[in-house]
Amino acid sequence: MVWLLFVGNITIDWANEVLRKHKKFVILDTETTGLGNRDEIIELALLSPNGDVLHNERFMPSCSIGKEATKIHGITKKDLKDCSTITGTGALIKKAIGKRQIIAYNAKFDARLYAQSVKNTNNGYAPVGEWFCAMEIYSQFVGEINPQTGTHKWQKLQGGDHTALGDCEATLSIIKTMASAQKLKKWWQFWIA
Repeated sequence: MVWLLFVGNITIDWANEVLRKHKKFVILDTETTGLGNRDEIIELALLSPNGDVLHNERFMPSCSIGKEATKIHGITKKDLKDCSTITGTGALIKKAIGKRQIIAYNAKFDARLYAQSVKNTNNGYAPVGEWFCAMEIYSQFVGEINPQTGTHKWQKLQGGDHTALGDCEATLSIIKTMASAQKLKKWWQFWIA
């Protein structure tokens, strides 16, 4: 009980800091050709915590788009026929991210796919800021425990539409939900009264 109170208050504090110090953070989301080690980003969006769209673009990948990926986001290679590759966007992405800390819903996945895409396409820009996983933080906030692992159960991104920008906006909405939550009482306050 005490641990849940502590974790809940930490997640609320983190969300408030993101909104208060919005120039230090950027929300990133991607749509990709798949989940594998050779897959690439085909859509990338960057959103500031105050809701400004910093970057939103689709890219032509150098590999095929997996059928399972298309089932999720609906993007086919035909949809990307007029798009450039991610190669030429390194400077734009660098300018949009700068030294900001990056927030992503499932940050391990987005960070890995971003690194793969940079490597595969010689984009040349790897973000320098720290990555935060909004999915892990939100899962701690919700507090549901996975009985098989004993860890916090991952929560589905509520309100996401499987577009990079739509999922950035859904992530921002979750951050706002956490920030607006009432902090729980300190453990000792339960025995005083």
